[in-house]
Amino acid sequence: MTARPRLSPRSTTTTLLATMLLAACSHAPDEQSDWIDGPPLPEPVQELHGASLRGRIYVAGGIRSGNVVSSSTFRLDSAATEWTRIADLPAPRHHMPLAATADSLYAIGGYDPAGSPVATVWVYDEGGDRWLERAPLPEPRAASAAGVVGGGILVVGGVGAGNVLLDSIAIYDLASGGWTRGAPIPTPRDHLAAVALAEALYAVGGRPLDPDRNFDRLERYDPATAGWTALAPMPTARGGLAAVGSLGRIHVFGGETSGRVFEEHEVFDPAADRWSAAAPLPTPRHGLAAAEQGGRIYVIGGGPSAGLAQTAVVETFAPTDVN
Repeated sequence: MTARPRLSPRSTTTTLLATMLLAACSHAPDEQSDWIDGPPLPEPVQELHGASLRGRIYVAGGIRSGNVVSSSTFRLDSAATEWTRIADLPAPRHHMPLAATADSLYAIGGYDPAGSPVATVWVYDEGGDRWLERAPLPEPRAASAAGVVGGGILVVGGVGAGNVLLDSIAIYDLASGGWTRGAPIPTPRDHLAAVALAEALYAVGGRPLDPDRNFDRLERYDPATAGWTALAPMPTARGGLAAVGSLGRIHVFGGETSGRVFEEHEVFDPAADRWSAAAPLPTPRHGLAAAEQGGRIYVIGGGPSAGLAQTAVVETFAPTDVN
């Protein structure tokens, strides 16, 4: 039998550490391996919003190249390899949330090309490929967020006339076509995101008119009690973000300060009141849209640098029960 060489304690430790490191690296996932490229937008756009309706993703408005306010609306059909341009908005808008009910798509408020908040509300008529006017918001509102809960569209936060933060919540009754008010949001903010889950609306992040004072706040509105509940703060404070609900969780993407844009992708589990980190965005950006289609989340357009900048990039991610 050949004698085995004797190793010093130091060399044994070094060998063990190297072996452990190699094993860890061989099983460490590529942080971006869960992301794949989706069909790019027909044009670079930031400050747009997205929504899913009947298996299709819609985006509308925004700021396109040359810092021109857009009236374009694009649709991505299931399994399609490119976007389809459909009827333009009746007027150019940016920072205008979209909300999808079971059978309709609403475009709510936003800024006009002069930079003034507006109260217009439009609904898209799929059969006629046209936008129809609906009852306006109770007050002009831009850089807000919206979600559909029960029989209503809830619109929270944003900037009103005179560049003031709005704490009011506007509720559109889908049956009557009229607006009422809900309990004011505890943390008034603009450039926030909202997600509807389990008959409640979650207001995520945002800022008080200043990209260097981003909020980490997560607050839930329950229409049944007309009350707000503060939940676990988001690990990364940010405004100009996008959020999507999937598999009972909330996925949050992107955002900005005056000097940088965010790649962070964080996930909130309402059942545990807990956040976790997930695969970061391959293309960090703000003023982006996000929507789910066919079991994948699509993160769409936005600004790849702080302030005015546009991209047509679309990246998709498949959420699971553990992310």
